[in-house]
Parts: sequence; structure tokens; C-alpha cells
Amino acid sequence: MTTISCRKSVQFVASGNPKNGVPELASFVKSQADSIQRAGWKVFLSAVDDRTSIRGVLRNLRRIRQEVARDNPEIIHAQYGSVTAALACCAKGRLPLIVSFCGDDLLGTPNPGLPWRVREKCARSLGLWAARWAAAVIVKSRNLFEALPQELKDRCTILPNGVDTTWFFPMDRNACRMKLGWNLEAKIVLFNLSQNEDQYRKNPVLARDAIAITSHRIPTVALKVMSGNTKEEVRWMLNAADCLLVTSLHEGSPNIVKEAMACNLPVVSVPCGDVVERLDGTYPGKICPYDAFELGEAIEEVLSGGCRSNGLEQLSLQGLSAATVAERLIRIYSSVQQGDSGTTEWYKTACAE
Repeated sequence: MTTISCRKSVQFVASGNPKNGVPELASFVKSQADSIQRAGWKVFLSAVDDRTSIRGVLRNLRRIRQEVARDNPEIIHAQYGSVTAALACCAKGRLPLIVSFCGDDLLGTPNPGLPWRVREKCARSLGLWAARWAAAVIVKSRNLFEALPQELKDRCTILPNGVDTTWFFPMDRNACRMKLGWNLEAKIVLFNLSQNEDQYRKNPVLARDAIAITSHRIPTVALKVMSGNTKEEVRWMLNAADCLLVTSLHEGSPNIVKEAMACNLPVVSVPCGDVVERLDGTYPGKICPYDAFELGEAIEEVLSGGCRSNGLEQLSLQGLSAATVAERLIRIYSSVQQGDSGTTEWYKTACAE
């Protein structure tokens, strides 16, 4: 019996832990899947729950192949490079593959030590191998595009993740603080710290040093660390805080910055990933060098002003709502279905519309 595929269907392959048979994926992956489905496409989800052991990788490959055969999508979309993209490539059969690179999968994790360097080099090589078999490649920022080998740039599109502005939007500051149990009088600076080995890249030492500088003039300043919070808690925190601080050694297109913009939360950041581009025209807020004193002074300036930013307006002008990004992504899917690939020229044209 022949299975008939859905003409508008895509299989997402992403890192995550299946729970009760349902893939538990990163919030940005689920948000993108939701926005694509609202635009009329069917999205199937495959979670990669082990990228380090040979047994786990083979088990995931077998399961993803079974899911692809069962779901019969038109396109396979790997939502990350590394082992995730390699598994998607091995499971795709004759289906067209799209590989998205997010940051570490191209730039590596700057953790010290030879084992990390070997691991990151192997992971990057696997992702690039898969991308060479892909019909189209997506990167989230210009610095990731520049990190690609030249032969992949011709079929690469720069497309940051969008923000669900029906979820992340300005809310009452004090009401959100009461939900979180935060002091209503404190000057609160948020810092996003990963739960895993990625913490070194976020550069928390510089963040703490910057806050120490700020505290000399604003004694009520407090650093609140975000790590493993629910999507609802993140929304409350972005609206309850007075400033977001970013000190990462490198990034792609950090979702937390765009989510902060959607909540009109001022951002003080070092020049990492596409943050300079995202914050262009957004005020108050500031881009600073990797210097605790300058960051601390910028935070003091934002906190003393006590104003929210125009981030949501700028996010809209940049066309980075989840719905708008979904439309652009669907154009890539349609192009791939027609035998073409997403290109940098397509991206420039799409963004000019």
C-alpha cells in the first residue's frame, strides 16, 4: 500500500527529550512549529535525546527513520547542526533536507581544554557534512554566515528566529513582580544563563563584575539569573525586570534579546551575534565593549532613566514576529519543493518587502 504524503508538511529534527511519547523540544523550536502550523503547514516533530553515545545515536537514527516513514513529510528540517543534522541527513532518504545552524554548532563552545576542542570540531564537521547534502541552509545571523565554507554560502539564507508577540508583550511591571515574589523597589537586571555546559560561553563572571560596578551608585541593584525557567516565568521576568544584560563570548541570534525587545525591556550588551543589528534604533539600551566598568556605567544609565524601551516597535520594523518569520520560512520550503534552494539574494529580497 502506497502512503500519500501531505504537500505541505515538514519533519523537524531537533535536540530534546521525549516525554510520554511526545518530544520535549526547545521553546524556540516549538514556537516555530506552532507558527508554521498556523500558516497552514503540518509539522511533525522528532527529538534527538542522545548525541554523545554511539548506542544512543544509532537508537535515535532508527527511531527517526521510523518516524519519517510513518509521517511521510515533504521536507526534513534539522533545527541544529552537529549530530542532529547528521541524523536528519541519514534518515531523510530521498526527501529534501534543510539544515539550520544556530550558533555553537558552527562557532563551537569556548570551554577550555583539549577534550572540548576535539568534541566541538567533530560536532561542527558532522553538521557541515550534513549541510553539503542539504537542499538549503539557514543561519540565524551574519556572523554564522561568514563562518560557513564558501561552497555552502550560495544556498544559505540568513533568517533569525521570530518572536511570538502574542505571548511576549509589555505587561504591568509590579503585577509581574508580585507573581514572582520580587521586591517592588529593587532595580533588577536579568542575566540569561544556560543549564548545561554552555554556561562558560555566557560569561557570567563579567556580568557579576559589571553589576558590582553599578552597585557603587545604585545600592538596590540586584542580578536575577534566568536558568531553566518555564516560558510563562520568562515572560513575567522580562516584564518585571528593569534591564537585560548580555555578556556572551559569542552568540548567533540570541532569542532572549528579541523576547526582551518584545516586552520593551532595555538591553545592555556586548557586541555578540546579531545583537548590534537587533538593537539598532532601540532605546534606552547600549552596546558596550567587554569591559566591566563600561557595562556597569551603561546599566546605571538605563536604571537611572527608569524607562521601558521601544523594542517591540523595532522588532516589528525588522519583521521578526513569529508569523512574519514563518512566512519567510515557508517560502524556503516552497522553493525547495520546486527544486530550488534558499539563497542570500532571496533573503535580501524578502527582507526588503
